[in-house]
Parts: sequence; structure tokens; C-alpha cells
Amino acid sequence: MSGRGGTPPGREARGAIRAIDQEIGRLEKRMSGYERLLAERERLLRARAALTGEPSKESGARVRRVSQDEIAAFIEEHPGSLPAQIAEGLGVPVTNVSAHLYRAKGERFERRNDGWYVSSRGGSRAT
Repeated sequence: MSGRGGTPPGREARGAIRAIDQEIGRLEKRMSGYERLLAERERLLRARAALTGEPSKESGARVRRVSQDEIAAFIEEHPGSLPAQIAEGLGVPVTNVSAHLYRAKGERFERRNDGWYVSSRGGSRAT
């Protein structure tokens, strides 16, 4: 550590630095239990925002909604896509894509070993 101009701090400054470091250490010990709670809270807020399309209270960002028609159009252009690929391609949360796929599974969409397809029965009709 150095003081102004690269010179070592004086005895008084070293004492103040030591006291500050000790207080920081005490605060970090007291806060350690809350870090996990804050991380879990943030995770839940992000999950809620992804599912509802509402802005996250923390980020204020709005999650874009997606329709079955948009998903069907993407799958027609990219047959065999997985939900994460569809979500990335459309710029939406994967939970929203998965909800639409499973809601219309067997009617509009079909799941095969290599990914999702628009069902020949359901086509890309509007919902």
C-alpha cells in the first residue's frame, strides 16, 4: 500500500486502514448469509419475468411475447429445432417457447427424436 505520491502511508493512516479493513471483514461476515438469499431472489424474479412477460423489477427489461404462429414459422424454416434454438432465434425466453410447443403438441406441433416440427395435421394456421 502506498500513500500520496507513492510513499508509504504514515502510522496514523496505517491504523485507519487497519480499522477500515477490520470493519469490512465484520460486515462481510454478517452479509455472507444474505448473498445466497439475494441470488435466489434474483433468480426467482427473472423466472417470473420470463413466464409472465412482465418487466423484471430488478432490470426493468420487458420480456418479448411470442405467438404460436411465430414459433410455427420459425420451425418451418428450421425443421427439427429444439426449444432453446427457437428461443434464441426469436429472442424470447425458452420457457415461453416450450409452453407453446407442449400446449399444441400432437395438434399443431410434433416432437421427433431430432427436434420439433410443424404437424402435417396442424400446419402453420393462426391460433
